[in-house]
Amino acid sequence: MKCILLVLDNSPVTSVTGPMEIFSLANSLVARPHRMDVQLMSPSGEAVSCLGGLTLSVHGKLSQQHGADLIVIGAIGHPDSRPAEFDEDVLSWLRQQHAKGSKIASICTGAFVLAASGLLDDLPATTHWQCASLFQQRFPKVKLCSEAMITQKNRLYCSGGASAYQDMSMHLVQEIFGLSVAQQCAKALLFDADRQGQSQYASFQPQRRHTDEAILSVQNWLDAHFTDDVSMVALAEKVHLSERQFKRRFKQATQESPLAYVQALRIESAKQALVSTSKPISQVSRLSGYEDARFFRQLFKRLTSLSPTDYRQKFALRG
Repeated sequence: MKCILLVLDNSPVTSVTGPMEIFSLANSLVARPHRMDVQLMSPSGEAVSCLGGLTLSVHGKLSQQHGADLIVIGAIGHPDSRPAEFDEDVLSWLRQQHAKGSKIASICTGAFVLAASGLLDDLPATTHWQCASLFQQRFPKVKLCSEAMITQKNRLYCSGGASAYQDMSMHLVQEIFGLSVAQQCAKALLFDADRQGQSQYASFQPQRRHTDEAILSVQNWLDAHFTDDVSMVALAEKVHLSERQFKRRFKQATQESPLAYVQALRIESAKQALVSTSKPISQVSRLSGYEDARFFRQLFKRLTSLSPTDYRQKFALRG
């Protein structure tokens, strides 16, 4: 089986070397005829300058490779730090290989490259939660599942988060080599396979890349008053809109309903209190704007996939 790892300039090194090491470990656990031939490629065939100034040597030039069973696209760092347009030769090569039967997997923001090829149109995909809004703007035809750790459809795989190369690599190892080999790899790597999604890691990042000044003014006001008991009618009146107009424009500008937006601000505040203080959950609830601690717990778990207590245990720093 032939596997090509595609590395682009300014890629985080681990998003490429990480899968390579995991695949190499899996290879060591199976007989030689069943091993994966793993090769590292760049568009030019030359060494690639990666994130942090590290230079990574490659085995060859991407366009000269054919018949790959699996192609893994490494992360590309934050997409805002590079041109929006990708090398058309790379995109064309990806389309050609997929048409010939190759599986293609992207690591973290590598999903931007895969989406730019058009292969993900009308299909589910995921990427790092911090880049979800930008991804939606650039690729509206793709069905973004930003909470998912891994998506899979039509021989196309995406993973969310820089360290999700582990989740994706282990997923592929199980698919290619079987459950037993995957379990042995997980034990050797001390890998916990219980990460079901990104919601517990994500922080709320309000959408402000819009030009609706009225909605921006409400967002600015909510930054300081999100714990207040404010009705949608009162928010609408602040910008001289009807409630219906306000809700429509707010959703259009921020991609969130006003209620969901306020809830997200409150839960984000609660997260900070949980990891930085030892205050009881009931007090955190009140400080976040919820007198009903039971409702707060239910909402917190729905938005983060963890209870407030579990969230504190998982993320609070301990001296």
